Amino acid sequence: MSGFSEFKFAQNAISLGVKNYLLKPLESDAIQQILLDAQSTVRQKHIDSNHLFELQVSHLFNSPETTRSSSLFDLPSEQLYTAIHFYESDFTSQTSSDSLYKSMLPELRQWLSLWRSPEDYFALFCLQSGLLCLVLRASPTRTRRVFNHLSKPGMLHPLQDTSILYCQSTQGISELFDQNTFLQEHLPMALYMQKGIPHAIEEFHLILQKQNAFPFSQTLDKIMQAYVEKDVIRYQKYLEKLRNMDGGKELFAEFFSPIIDNLSQTLELDCSTPDYADFCRQLHRQSKNMYENAAIIQPNIIEQVKNYIEINYANDVSIISLGETFSLAPTYLSKIFHEKVGTKLIDYVMEVRIQNAKRLMTENPDILIKNVALLVGYYSTRHFKDIFLKQTGMLPSEFQKVLKGKPQAPT
Repeated sequence: MSGFSEFKFAQNAISLGVKNYLLKPLESDAIQQILLDAQSTVRQKHIDSNHLFELQVSHLFNSPETTRSSSLFDLPSEQLYTAIHFYESDFTSQTSSDSLYKSMLPELRQWLSLWRSPEDYFALFCLQSGLLCLVLRASPTRTRRVFNHLSKPGMLHPLQDTSILYCQSTQGISELFDQNTFLQEHLPMALYMQKGIPHAIEEFHLILQKQNAFPFSQTLDKIMQAYVEKDVIRYQKYLEKLRNMDGGKELFAEFFSPIIDNLSQTLELDCSTPDYADFCRQLHRQSKNMYENAAIIQPNIIEQVKNYIEINYANDVSIISLGETFSLAPTYLSKIFHEKVGTKLIDYVMEVRIQNAKRLMTENPDILIKNVALLVGYYSTRHFKDIFLKQTGMLPSEFQKVLKGKPQAPT
Protein backbone atom coordinates (compact mmCIF):
# COMPACT_ATOMS: atom_id res chain seq x y z
CA MET A 1 0.00 0.00 0.00
CA SER A 2 1.35 3.38 -0.92
CA GLY A 3 0.37 6.97 -1.27
CA PHE A 4 2.74 7.47 -4.21
CA SER A 5 1.29 7.07 -7.67
CA GLU A 6 4.51 7.67 -9.62
CA PHE A 7 5.55 4.81 -11.89
CA LYS A 8 9.07 4.50 -10.42
CA PHE A 9 7.63 3.51 -7.04
CA ALA A 10 5.48 0.82 -8.63
CA GLN A 11 8.47 -0.33 -10.70
CA ASN A 12 10.63 -0.73 -7.59
CA ALA A 13 7.85 -2.65 -5.86
CA ILE A 14 7.51 -5.06 -8.78
CA SER A 15 11.28 -5.70 -8.76
CA LEU A 16 10.92 -6.75 -5.11
CA GLY A 17 8.27 -9.34 -5.99
CA VAL A 18 5.18 -7.39 -5.02
CA LYS A 19 2.02 -8.93 -6.47
CA ASN A 20 -0.25 -5.91 -6.08
CA TYR A 21 0.30 -2.18 -5.75
CA LEU A 22 -2.52 -0.42 -3.92
CA LEU A 23 -2.93 3.32 -3.70
CA LYS A 24 -4.50 5.07 -0.79
CA PRO A 25 -7.25 5.63 0.09
CA LEU A 26 -8.22 1.94 0.23
CA GLU A 27 -11.50 0.15 0.65
CA SER A 28 -11.72 -2.77 3.08
CA ASP A 29 -13.12 -5.07 0.37
CA ALA A 30 -10.06 -4.51 -1.79
CA ILE A 31 -7.69 -5.28 1.07
CA GLN A 32 -9.63 -8.41 1.97
CA GLN A 33 -9.53 -9.67 -1.62
CA ILE A 34 -5.79 -9.07 -1.83
CA LEU A 35 -5.23 -11.06 1.37
CA LEU A 36 -7.41 -13.90 0.11
CA ASP A 37 -5.46 -14.00 -3.15
CA ALA A 38 -2.18 -14.05 -1.25
CA GLN A 39 -3.42 -16.86 0.97
CA SER A 40 -4.47 -18.86 -2.09
CA THR A 41 -1.06 -18.29 -3.71
CA VAL A 42 0.78 -19.50 -0.61
CA ARG A 43 -1.49 -22.53 -0.30
CA GLN A 44 -0.97 -23.47 -3.95
CA LYS A 45 2.78 -23.10 -3.51
CA HIS A 46 2.64 -25.56 -0.61
CA ILE A 47 0.56 -27.99 -2.67
CA ASP A 48 2.98 -27.78 -5.60
CA SER A 49 6.03 -28.34 -3.41
CA ASN A 50 4.39 -31.36 -1.77
CA HIS A 51 3.40 -32.74 -5.17
CA LEU A 52 7.03 -32.53 -6.26
CA PHE A 53 8.10 -34.35 -3.09
CA GLU A 54 5.51 -37.05 -3.78
CA LEU A 55 6.75 -37.54 -7.33
CA GLN A 56 10.36 -37.77 -6.18
CA VAL A 57 9.71 -40.28 -3.42
CA SER A 58 7.32 -42.52 -5.36
CA HIS A 59 9.79 -42.62 -8.25
CA LEU A 60 12.64 -43.47 -5.89
CA PHE A 61 10.75 -46.29 -4.17
CA ASN A 62 9.39 -47.85 -7.37
CA SER A 63 12.18 -47.39 -9.91
CA PRO A 64 14.64 -50.17 -10.77
CA GLU A 65 18.07 -49.61 -9.29
CA THR A 66 19.62 -49.21 -12.74
CA THR A 67 17.36 -46.29 -13.64
CA ARG A 68 17.15 -44.65 -10.23
CA SER A 69 18.60 -41.15 -10.16
CA SER A 70 21.14 -40.63 -7.40
CA SER A 71 19.99 -37.02 -7.13
CA LEU A 72 16.76 -38.25 -5.55
CA PHE A 73 18.78 -39.31 -2.54
CA ASP A 74 19.71 -35.65 -2.05
CA LEU A 75 16.41 -34.72 -0.44
CA PRO A 76 17.15 -32.71 2.73
CA SER A 77 18.48 -34.82 5.59
CA GLU A 78 18.69 -33.97 9.29
CA GLN A 79 14.93 -34.31 9.43
CA LEU A 80 12.74 -37.20 10.47
CA TYR A 81 11.60 -39.34 7.54
CA THR A 82 8.97 -41.99 8.14
CA ALA A 83 7.68 -44.67 5.77
CA ILE A 84 4.41 -46.32 6.80
CA HIS A 85 3.25 -49.43 4.93
CA PHE A 86 -0.31 -50.72 4.94
CA TYR A 87 -0.31 -54.46 4.27
CA GLU A 88 -3.55 -56.29 3.51
CA SER A 89 -3.03 -60.01 4.13
CA ASP A 90 -6.40 -61.19 2.81
CA PHE A 91 -5.55 -63.68 0.05
CA THR A 92 -9.20 -64.36 -0.76
CA SER A 93 -9.30 -61.36 -3.07
CA GLN A 94 -6.87 -61.00 -5.93
CA THR A 95 -7.46 -57.25 -5.84
CA SER A 96 -7.31 -56.78 -2.07
CA SER A 97 -4.39 -54.36 -2.34
CA ASP A 98 -6.18 -52.35 -5.01
CA SER A 99 -9.40 -52.19 -3.00
CA LEU A 100 -7.47 -51.19 0.11
CA TYR A 101 -5.67 -48.51 -1.85
CA LYS A 102 -8.87 -47.13 -3.35
CA SER A 103 -10.86 -47.19 -0.12
CA MET A 104 -8.20 -45.57 2.05
CA LEU A 105 -6.61 -43.15 -0.37
CA PRO A 106 -9.20 -40.33 -0.61
CA GLU A 107 -9.91 -40.11 3.12
CA LEU A 108 -6.29 -40.39 4.16
CA ARG A 109 -5.10 -37.91 1.55
CA GLN A 110 -7.74 -35.39 2.61
CA TRP A 111 -6.74 -35.69 6.26
CA LEU A 112 -3.03 -35.37 5.43
CA SER A 113 -3.71 -32.23 3.41
CA LEU A 114 -5.32 -30.68 6.48
CA TRP A 115 -2.60 -32.01 8.79
CA ARG A 116 0.31 -30.70 6.75
CA SER A 117 1.98 -27.43 7.67
CA PRO A 118 4.32 -25.55 5.29
CA GLU A 119 7.24 -27.44 6.88
CA ASP A 120 5.67 -30.88 6.42
CA TYR A 121 5.66 -33.11 3.36
CA PHE A 122 3.91 -36.37 2.60
CA ALA A 123 3.88 -38.86 -0.28
CA LEU A 124 1.05 -41.38 -0.56
CA PHE A 125 1.46 -44.00 -3.28
CA CYS A 126 1.29 -47.70 -4.08
CA LEU A 127 4.44 -49.81 -4.20
CA GLN A 128 5.02 -52.40 -6.91
CA SER A 129 4.61 -55.11 -4.26
CA GLY A 130 1.00 -53.98 -3.76
CA LEU A 131 1.52 -52.18 -0.46
CA LEU A 132 0.09 -48.76 0.11
CA CYS A 133 2.96 -46.59 1.34
CA LEU A 134 2.94 -43.24 3.13
CA VAL A 135 6.23 -41.34 3.44
CA LEU A 136 6.37 -38.36 5.80
CA ARG A 137 8.93 -35.63 6.33
CA ALA A 138 7.88 -33.93 9.53
CA SER A 139 8.87 -33.33 13.12
CA PRO A 140 8.56 -36.18 15.65
CA THR A 141 5.61 -34.44 17.29
CA ARG A 142 3.67 -34.04 14.07
CA THR A 143 4.59 -37.55 12.93
CA ARG A 144 3.21 -38.90 16.20
CA ARG A 145 -0.03 -37.11 15.43
CA VAL A 146 -0.29 -39.12 12.21
CA PHE A 147 0.25 -42.38 14.13
CA ASN A 148 -2.43 -41.38 16.63
CA HIS A 149 -4.82 -40.70 13.79
CA LEU A 150 -4.14 -44.06 12.15
CA SER A 151 -4.58 -45.91 15.45
CA LYS A 152 -7.83 -44.20 16.37
CA PRO A 153 -10.68 -46.78 16.33
CA GLY A 154 -13.06 -46.34 13.44
CA MET A 155 -11.07 -43.53 11.88
CA LEU A 156 -10.10 -45.51 8.78
CA HIS A 157 -12.25 -48.63 8.60
CA PRO A 158 -9.97 -50.69 6.29
CA LEU A 159 -7.17 -50.40 8.84
CA GLN A 160 -9.00 -52.80 11.15
CA ASP A 161 -7.85 -55.67 8.90
CA THR A 162 -4.52 -54.16 7.94
CA SER A 163 -0.99 -54.60 9.24
CA ILE A 164 0.70 -51.22 9.68
CA LEU A 165 4.48 -51.42 9.39
CA TYR A 166 6.81 -48.46 9.60
CA CYS A 167 10.46 -47.46 9.52
CA GLN A 168 12.11 -44.14 10.34
CA SER A 169 15.33 -42.32 9.58
CA THR A 170 17.00 -39.08 10.56
CA GLN A 171 19.83 -39.65 8.06
CA GLY A 172 17.88 -38.83 4.93
CA ILE A 173 15.80 -40.67 2.37
CA SER A 174 18.57 -43.10 1.43
CA GLU A 175 18.49 -44.89 4.78
CA LEU A 176 14.70 -44.95 4.68
CA PHE A 177 14.80 -46.54 1.24
CA ASP A 178 17.06 -49.35 2.49
CA GLN A 179 14.72 -50.03 5.41
CA ASN A 180 11.74 -50.01 3.06
CA THR A 181 13.47 -52.64 0.90
CA PHE A 182 14.02 -54.81 3.96
CA LEU A 183 10.35 -54.57 4.95
CA GLN A 184 9.14 -55.59 1.50
CA GLU A 185 11.51 -58.56 1.42
CA HIS A 186 10.09 -59.77 4.74
CA LEU A 187 6.38 -59.19 4.18
CA PRO A 188 5.32 -62.63 5.48
CA MET A 189 6.63 -61.48 8.87
CA ALA A 190 3.48 -59.38 9.11
CA LEU A 191 1.81 -62.59 10.30
CA TYR A 192 3.35 -61.88 13.70
CA MET A 193 1.88 -58.37 13.90
CA GLN A 194 -1.42 -57.40 15.45
CA LYS A 195 -3.58 -55.60 12.91
CA GLY A 196 -4.52 -51.96 13.18
CA ILE A 197 -1.49 -51.07 15.32
CA PRO A 198 1.72 -49.54 13.88
CA HIS A 199 4.74 -51.82 14.27
CA ALA A 200 8.33 -50.64 13.87
CA ILE A 201 10.97 -52.32 11.73
CA GLU A 202 12.92 -53.06 14.92
CA GLU A 203 10.22 -55.59 15.84
CA PHE A 204 10.96 -57.44 12.61
CA HIS A 205 14.64 -57.60 13.49
CA LEU A 206 13.86 -59.01 16.93
CA ILE A 207 11.58 -61.70 15.51
CA LEU A 208 14.14 -62.61 12.86
CA GLN A 209 16.53 -63.58 15.63
CA LYS A 210 14.17 -66.37 16.63
CA GLN A 211 14.81 -69.80 15.17
CA ASN A 212 13.29 -70.26 11.70
CA ALA A 213 11.00 -67.24 12.13
CA PHE A 214 11.23 -66.13 8.51
CA PRO A 215 10.98 -69.64 6.95
CA PHE A 216 8.01 -70.33 9.23
CA SER A 217 6.18 -67.17 8.12
CA GLN A 218 7.06 -67.81 4.47
CA THR A 219 5.67 -71.33 4.68
CA LEU A 220 2.39 -70.14 6.20
CA ASP A 221 2.23 -67.54 3.45
CA LYS A 222 2.69 -70.23 0.78
CA ILE A 223 0.01 -72.43 2.39
CA MET A 224 -2.51 -69.59 2.25
CA GLN A 225 -1.70 -68.87 -1.39
CA ALA A 226 -2.02 -72.56 -2.31
CA TYR A 227 -5.36 -72.76 -0.50
CA VAL A 228 -6.77 -69.80 -2.40
CA GLU A 229 -5.47 -71.15 -5.72
CA LYS A 230 -6.84 -74.63 -4.90
CA ASP A 231 -3.41 -76.11 -5.52
CA VAL A 232 -3.62 -79.31 -3.47
CA ILE A 233 -0.15 -80.58 -4.24
CA ARG A 234 1.59 -77.32 -3.35
CA TYR A 235 -0.57 -77.03 -0.23
CA GLN A 236 0.46 -80.50 0.94
CA LYS A 237 4.11 -79.80 0.13
CA TYR A 238 4.27 -76.72 2.35
CA LEU A 239 2.13 -78.30 5.05
CA GLU A 240 4.65 -81.13 5.33
CA LYS A 241 7.45 -78.57 5.50
CA LEU A 242 5.59 -76.72 8.25
CA ARG A 243 5.04 -79.84 10.34
CA ASN A 244 8.74 -80.74 10.24
CA MET A 245 10.11 -77.26 10.88
CA ASP A 246 12.18 -76.71 14.01
CA GLY A 247 10.91 -73.91 16.20
CA GLY A 248 7.46 -73.81 14.60
CA LYS A 249 5.67 -74.90 17.76
CA GLU A 250 7.36 -72.20 19.85
CA LEU A 251 6.69 -69.44 17.30
CA PHE A 252 3.05 -70.45 16.98
CA ALA A 253 2.58 -70.40 20.74
CA GLU A 254 4.31 -67.04 21.19
CA PHE A 255 2.50 -65.25 18.37
CA PHE A 256 -0.74 -67.24 18.43
CA SER A 257 -3.20 -64.32 18.37
CA PRO A 258 -1.80 -62.31 15.44
CA ILE A 259 -1.02 -65.47 13.43
CA ILE A 260 -4.56 -66.82 13.78
CA ASP A 261 -5.98 -63.36 13.17
CA ASN A 262 -4.11 -63.18 9.88
CA LEU A 263 -4.84 -66.75 8.83
CA SER A 264 -8.55 -66.46 9.58
CA GLN A 265 -8.88 -64.05 6.67
CA THR A 266 -8.06 -66.89 4.30
CA LEU A 267 -8.19 -70.29 6.00
CA GLU A 268 -11.29 -71.63 7.72
CA LEU A 269 -9.80 -72.59 11.07
CA ASP A 270 -11.23 -73.07 14.54
CA CYS A 271 -8.24 -72.46 16.80
CA SER A 272 -9.10 -71.19 20.25
CA THR A 273 -5.91 -72.34 21.96
CA PRO A 274 -2.27 -72.27 20.80
CA ASP A 275 -2.10 -76.04 20.28
CA TYR A 276 0.32 -76.48 17.39
CA ALA A 277 -0.50 -80.15 16.85
CA ASP A 278 -4.21 -79.36 16.57
CA PHE A 279 -3.41 -76.48 14.21
CA CYS A 280 -1.48 -78.81 11.89
CA ARG A 281 -4.25 -81.42 12.07
CA GLN A 282 -6.79 -78.82 10.95
CA LEU A 283 -4.57 -77.86 8.04
CA HIS A 284 -4.23 -81.54 7.15
CA ARG A 285 -8.01 -82.00 7.18
CA GLN A 286 -8.28 -79.04 4.86
CA SER A 287 -5.85 -80.63 2.42
CA LYS A 288 -7.99 -83.79 2.36
CA ASN A 289 -11.10 -81.71 1.71
CA MET A 290 -9.31 -79.83 -1.05
CA TYR A 291 -8.27 -83.10 -2.70
CA GLU A 292 -11.78 -84.56 -2.45
CA ASN A 293 -13.35 -81.40 -3.83
CA ALA A 294 -10.84 -81.28 -6.65
CA ALA A 295 -11.62 -84.90 -7.49
CA ILE A 296 -15.30 -84.07 -7.95
CA ILE A 297 -14.77 -82.63 -11.39
CA GLN A 298 -16.57 -83.33 -14.62
CA PRO A 299 -15.92 -86.91 -15.74
CA ASN A 300 -15.02 -85.73 -19.23
CA ILE A 301 -12.61 -82.99 -18.13
CA ILE A 302 -9.62 -84.85 -19.58
CA GLU A 303 -11.36 -85.17 -22.95
CA GLN A 304 -12.14 -81.46 -22.81
CA VAL A 305 -8.48 -80.69 -22.18
CA LYS A 306 -7.40 -82.92 -25.07
CA ASN A 307 -9.93 -81.33 -27.43
CA TYR A 308 -8.84 -77.87 -26.34
CA ILE A 309 -5.19 -78.68 -27.06
CA GLU A 310 -6.04 -80.15 -30.48
CA ILE A 311 -7.82 -76.92 -31.42
CA ASN A 312 -5.50 -74.38 -29.78
CA TYR A 313 -2.11 -76.08 -30.18
CA ALA A 314 -0.72 -73.02 -31.99
CA ASN A 315 -1.46 -70.79 -28.99
CA ASP A 316 -0.34 -70.84 -25.38
CA VAL A 317 -1.24 -74.30 -24.10
CA SER A 318 1.25 -74.41 -21.26
CA ILE A 319 0.29 -76.22 -18.07
CA ILE A 320 -0.26 -72.88 -16.32
CA SER A 321 -2.48 -71.58 -19.11
CA LEU A 322 -4.51 -74.81 -19.22
CA GLY A 323 -4.94 -74.69 -15.45
CA GLU A 324 -6.36 -71.19 -15.70
CA THR A 325 -8.65 -72.18 -18.58
CA PHE A 326 -10.15 -75.14 -16.72
CA SER A 327 -9.99 -73.58 -13.21
CA LEU A 328 -7.67 -76.28 -11.89
CA ALA A 329 -4.31 -76.01 -10.17
CA PRO A 330 -1.64 -76.65 -12.84
CA THR A 331 0.10 -79.30 -10.73
CA TYR A 332 -3.18 -81.10 -10.07
CA LEU A 333 -4.26 -80.95 -13.73
CA SER A 334 -0.90 -82.35 -14.80
CA LYS A 335 -1.20 -85.14 -12.24
CA ILE A 336 -4.71 -86.31 -13.18
CA PHE A 337 -3.96 -86.02 -16.92
CA HIS A 338 -0.98 -88.34 -16.52
CA GLU A 339 -3.08 -90.76 -14.45
CA LYS A 340 -5.94 -90.87 -16.97
CA VAL A 341 -4.06 -90.71 -20.29
CA GLY A 342 -0.77 -92.37 -19.38
CA THR A 343 1.15 -89.53 -21.01
CA LYS A 344 2.51 -86.39 -19.44
CA LEU A 345 0.51 -83.31 -20.34
CA ILE A 346 3.54 -81.52 -21.76
CA ASP A 347 4.37 -84.56 -23.92
CA TYR A 348 0.81 -84.70 -25.23
CA VAL A 349 1.05 -81.06 -26.32
CA MET A 350 4.29 -81.83 -28.17
CA GLU A 351 2.72 -84.84 -29.89
CA VAL A 352 -0.25 -82.80 -31.11
CA ARG A 353 2.00 -80.04 -32.39
CA ILE A 354 4.34 -82.40 -34.24
CA GLN A 355 1.42 -84.28 -35.82
CA ASN A 356 0.10 -80.97 -37.14
CA ALA A 357 3.57 -79.97 -38.31
CA LYS A 358 3.76 -83.18 -40.35
CA ARG A 359 0.31 -82.48 -41.76
CA LEU A 360 1.33 -78.95 -42.83
CA MET A 361 4.47 -80.20 -44.57
CA THR A 362 2.51 -82.99 -46.25
CA GLU A 363 0.01 -80.50 -47.63
CA ASN A 364 2.77 -78.10 -48.71
CA PRO A 365 6.18 -79.80 -49.06
CA ASP A 366 7.90 -76.49 -49.94
CA ILE A 367 6.78 -74.62 -46.82
CA LEU A 368 9.61 -72.98 -44.85
CA ILE A 369 10.55 -74.77 -41.63
CA LYS A 370 10.40 -71.52 -39.63
CA ASN A 371 6.83 -70.97 -40.81
CA VAL A 372 5.86 -74.49 -39.78
CA ALA A 373 7.32 -73.85 -36.34
CA LEU A 374 5.29 -70.68 -35.90
CA LEU A 375 2.08 -72.28 -37.15
CA VAL A 376 2.26 -75.05 -34.55
CA GLY A 377 3.17 -72.82 -31.61
CA TYR A 378 6.99 -72.75 -31.54
CA TYR A 379 8.65 -69.35 -31.75
CA SER A 380 12.14 -70.86 -31.81
CA THR A 381 12.94 -72.77 -34.99
CA ARG A 382 15.85 -74.53 -33.30
CA HIS A 383 13.60 -75.71 -30.46
CA PHE A 384 11.03 -76.93 -32.97
CA LYS A 385 13.71 -78.92 -34.82
CA ASP A 386 14.85 -80.53 -31.56
CA ILE A 387 11.30 -81.53 -30.63
CA PHE A 388 10.58 -82.83 -34.14
CA LEU A 389 13.75 -84.94 -34.07
CA LYS A 390 12.84 -86.32 -30.65
CA GLN A 391 9.32 -87.22 -31.76
CA THR A 392 10.02 -88.61 -35.26
CA GLY A 393 13.68 -89.57 -35.34
CA MET A 394 14.40 -87.15 -38.18
CA LEU A 395 14.76 -83.42 -38.73
CA PRO A 396 11.95 -81.46 -40.43
CA SER A 397 14.15 -80.93 -43.49
CA GLU A 398 14.72 -84.69 -43.75
CA PHE A 399 10.99 -85.26 -43.47
CA GLN A 400 10.45 -82.85 -46.37
CA LYS A 401 12.99 -84.73 -48.50
CA VAL A 402 11.10 -87.95 -47.85
CA LEU A 403 7.88 -86.23 -48.89
CA LYS A 404 9.37 -84.99 -52.14
CA GLY A 405 10.79 -88.40 -52.96
CA LYS A 406 7.58 -90.37 -52.46
CA PRO A 407 3.99 -89.86 -53.61
CA GLN A 408 2.67 -90.84 -50.19
CA ALA A 409 3.82 -89.03 -47.08
CA PRO A 410 4.90 -91.08 -44.08
CA THR A 411 2.64 -91.03 -41.05
